[in-house]
Amino acid sequence: MPAAGLPSKLKLGGTMENNPVQESAAMPETVEPVNETTSRMPTITRYVNERDANAALQNMKTSKDGSAYVVRFTLLVRLLHLLLLVAVTGLAFTGLAQIFYANALGRIMLSLLGGLEKTQNIHHAFAILLAALAIFHILDSLESLFVRQQRPPMLLRWIDFQNFFQMQVFNLGLTRKQPRFDRYSYEEKAVYWLVTLGILVLGLTGIVQWFPIQVTEFLPGIVIPYAGIIHRWEAILVILVVFVYHLYQVLFRKPDGSIFSGKKTRADMQMEHPLELEYLEKAAAAAGSPDWPVRIELNLSDDTGEEIKETESASRDTSAPEGS
Repeated sequence: MPAAGLPSKLKLGGTMENNPVQESAAMPETVEPVNETTSRMPTITRYVNERDANAALQNMKTSKDGSAYVVRFTLLVRLLHLLLLVAVTGLAFTGLAQIFYANALGRIMLSLLGGLEKTQNIHHAFAILLAALAIFHILDSLESLFVRQQRPPMLLRWIDFQNFFQMQVFNLGLTRKQPRFDRYSYEEKAVYWLVTLGILVLGLTGIVQWFPIQVTEFLPGIVIPYAGIIHRWEAILVILVVFVYHLYQVLFRKPDGSIFSGKKTRADMQMEHPLELEYLEKAAAAAGSPDWPVRIELNLSDDTGEEIKETESASRDTSAPEGS
């Protein structure tokens, strides 16, 4: 029985060992080129197992007013994101206070925090929190990859580069086809990897500054001031990415509070993550199948706009009087 909010008719094939969130490492997806005799659109084949189908079914919901929505983030994910926000904000504030200690703004920030020594202690506490979150994230990704055999969703795929170039062609007005994004778009993955690599650099250089005596026992002393310079500028870069670009994207360009509510309307999913929505609907419709895994095909591009345009043009041609 299809989930609430699901289309009544969904074409299914066989099965799938992955979801849009986490692709199967054991049974990778395949991309089928455009076949003029069957379809104008390239497709991607995935295989769904019973667990993922049931999870997709549970994530497709209908509100009291009858509108359909999708549960994108669990309570645990939302809590971890909130802790990450607290850690990064705390590190940014205490770090900037130390960077600009010589000017008026820096002195005000240091006084609010109780002085330089207390500021450093608070900075280290937030660093430990961030390190704990990073370790948990790494362990969860490894467990997903090797135990559940599901590829972490933030790993870059070839399709992300294809989507990037297709989006540039669309922005230039050279095509009406937009890429159909999965759980995360190439922009979201780019921000993720910029911040992840930035945190790695900050962690290493921060340890060097935190334990200079121990570090200089096996490294030359020159690494200490260089670590300070790298740490400072990398911190500013991460702050710009997180608090300027990322916040602009989620608060102003495309306001999105799903990371706090966990929910996203079906209409928003159709606009922003249509490939994930198509997967969820087809995987949910596969729940209860007698055979696993179930094979499903997802469309990688959307020709709806061009098809409508061509239909309207054909309609005008057939309705035009002869000889006109």
